[in-house]
Formats: sequence, C-alpha cells, structure tokens
Amino acid sequence: MPLYSIQPRAMRLASLTAIILAIFALPGVRAQNNKAGLAWANGDSVDMDQFTVTGKVSWYYSWSAWPVNNDLEFVPMLWGPGHIPEFQNNINQTLAQHHVTSILGMNEPEQSGQSNISPGDAAQMWRTYLEPLRARGLRLGSPAPSSAPSGKQWLYDFLGACAGCNVDFIAFHWYDVNATAFIQYAEDMHNAFQRPLWVTEWACQNFRPPGTSPGAGIQCSDADTVLFLNSTQAFMDSAPYIERYSWFGAMRDLHGVNPANALMDGNGKINSLGQQYMGAIPPRPPGPGSPDGPTAPTSNGGPRIMNYSPTNTIPAVWQVVLLLVAFPILHKLC
Repeated sequence: MPLYSIQPRAMRLASLTAIILAIFALPGVRAQNNKAGLAWANGDSVDMDQFTVTGKVSWYYSWSAWPVNNDLEFVPMLWGPGHIPEFQNNINQTLAQHHVTSILGMNEPEQSGQSNISPGDAAQMWRTYLEPLRARGLRLGSPAPSSAPSGKQWLYDFLGACAGCNVDFIAFHWYDVNATAFIQYAEDMHNAFQRPLWVTEWACQNFRPPGTSPGAGIQCSDADTVLFLNSTQAFMDSAPYIERYSWFGAMRDLHGVNPANALMDGNGKINSLGQQYMGAIPPRPPGPGSPDGPTAPTSNGGPRIMNYSPTNTIPAVWQVVLLLVAFPILHKLC
C-alpha cells in the first residue's frame, strides 16, 4: 500500500503545502501581480490582446475618455481644457458600456506643450467635471505632472487650490535613465503626498539637453533599457503604495522618446521588451548594460555590469505549469 494512503489528512495537506512553497522558493520564481497597464495610443489598429495573455497587464488608458474595442479595464482621462467637449460627449457612454473604476486628471499640466493649465484653473476644472464623478463610485487620480522640478510644486499648488476635492491617488510621469533615481523619486512622492501612487508614464529616456549637466542627452542602450525596466518594475510590483503603472512604449511611434523603450515593433507586434513587461519572459539584455543608465560606473574598469536579479529568471507562465503539476498531487493525496 502506498505510504500516502495511510497518512493522516492533515499530514498529506502539509506535504502538499511544502511542495508548493518549495516551487515558489526556487530561484527565479516570483509571484505575479496585475499592476501593469498600457499607455495606449494605437486605437484599434494594434492587437491589445497580445499584451494580456499572462494576466499581468490588467488595464489601459488612451489619454482620452474614448476606449478601444477590448475588454481590458479602461481608465478614462480628462486630458486638459481643450479636451473638455470630448470628455463631456463621451464619458457617460463610456461609463455605461465599460467597467470603469477610476478616472485620470490632466496630462503634464505644468508643461507648455501639454495640458498647460494653472493650479487654480485646474482646481476649478476638477470641481466642475471630475468631482461629480466620485459620487458615482469612481476613484479620482490627480493631474499627472512630469518629473521636472516644477511638476511636484505644481501638484502642491493644485492641492492647495482644490481644498475639499477628493483626490484618491497621485499620478505622475518620470523620464530619465537611472533606476535608483526613479525609486528615490517615487519614495519622495509618496512621502510628500501620503496617497497611493500611479506611475502613468515612465521610460529610460534622457530629456536633459546635451551640455546642461553631466551625462545630459546620453540615451540608454537596449541593454540599459532592459535592466532599467526590470529594476523599476520589480520595485513597483513590491511597493505596496504603488497601485498601478504604465510604461511609455506600447506604440509604434514613440514621438521622440528613445526607441529602445518600444514594447512593439513598427508593425505593432509585441517584441522581447513587451514580453518582459508582461512577465512572459525573463530580462534578456543584448549586451553589457546597467539599470542606472549609460553613464553608470563600470566595475573596476571592466565591462558594464548586467545587474539584474535572478528572481526574474523563470517567467510567470512556468509558475502556472508548476502549479498544474502540483494540483494532481493534491487530488491524489487528499
């Protein structure tokens, strides 16, 4: 008679628990979550489903109130003053036809080339068009400033001008080439505003004009970008105060952003960085690089370090396979 047939039930369950814990203790196995989203500018011209097969990508936004033809959770945005008519004309239909839980505020309001609105005018706009939606059970995200020095101050001024407004989470953008600096900035934003965070745009992109500071204008290599994404995404997956994030790269045209950040090719087909983003494959830097960017110091004058954690070396799909192996054991033991 097999030994398991005479074991007490509790002992058999304990054995199975040990098996499952052992699976997730293997090097390279990391629990999956679904914070990841898509900053989507493709309409229906690109297949969004190719990013959803692992379940890690759970939502998207389109810089507007108009969704695409997909069942992924949509988050509408009131982009800025010039988009008020579009928002008013579409938001009720969008809420009626789609599962919407949250709304995003204005896009980079302190930037002259973006929504370009003062904190006081933004507060009035918020009270008129966004605050009433909270009474319908929707969570409201702040206007999303850039990581330029003026962005954080704009947000302070907006919250001061919008006294009594319900801002459920803070949204912001971050562009630069150093993963450590990104993590420090996110921690600072949480400490400053004491609300959950959504990082609705971030990428390994150097917007500093050449000559203005050391390393300004130098862009991440493909390897740097792979490692930068790995490091920053792992941080956000583990940080309890970061609720959601969306990489700037899920589009065929990156509008001047370093093409190494693209999650798809020019034909709209998901590439290796896109597969990494959705947890389907481990990071695969094509050469030496650093998560802290193209000017990161080398090790003892040698080649640049490919510094990524082995906790990412088994993709999420294999976690599912391992659990599927474990479940028949449960059935047999119990």
